[in-house]
Amino acid sequence: MKSAWLGPAETLGEHIARLAAIEAEADAVQIWQPLVVPGLLQAFAYACAAIHGASLAVPLEDVSDRAETRTQRIDQLRASATFIIDESALYRPLGGPAALVDQLERLLAVEALQPRLTLRILPQGIEAHPGLAGPFTLYRAAGQRAVFVESLTSSEITTRPDDVAAYASAWERIEGLALTPGKSLDLIDATRGTLCRRLKAKP
Repeated sequence: MKSAWLGPAETLGEHIARLAAIEAEADAVQIWQPLVVPGLLQAFAYACAAIHGASLAVPLEDVSDRAETRTQRIDQLRASATFIIDESALYRPLGGPAALVDQLERLLAVEALQPRLTLRILPQGIEAHPGLAGPFTLYRAAGQRAVFVESLTSSEITTRPDDVAAYASAWERIEGLALTPGKSLDLIDATRGTLCRRLKAKP
């Protein structure tokens, strides 16, 4: 366990392997995503659009393979997981309106089928908060904690106490502003219903 949580990752392959090992060993995962539905919760068409949009250089056949792998990750996650997603992500039509409807339906289905999963929405129009700095994921296992932060050109896994404390504090602030799980699901379902009606009304 120490090699995954504490060992440095020199290459991209080692970095991905280390992240996968941490995710597999974690007993709790907390994910904040202000822009899109988190990868662990993505439906296939939505995932294809997200992967292709983030890196146009990836061949289409690789995009499909990566998206398929991404959709299976939630079934492999053994940890309890809490996701907080900004409300704006519910309206961003990655892959088109039909793909977004499918994605919202997947959110509702996954939440219903995964008892260890909690899904919450951060509503629009609230005050400034630390999550505006970008997405992050907190992992916890056997007293150890790690943070994963990703940007367009780089990503980092850190277990430094000061870093973990800063992101844990940011998470607590975001969590305090988020809708309850019940209200979050109601908002997702209402958004899905509105999109479905708009699709049916199109000539």
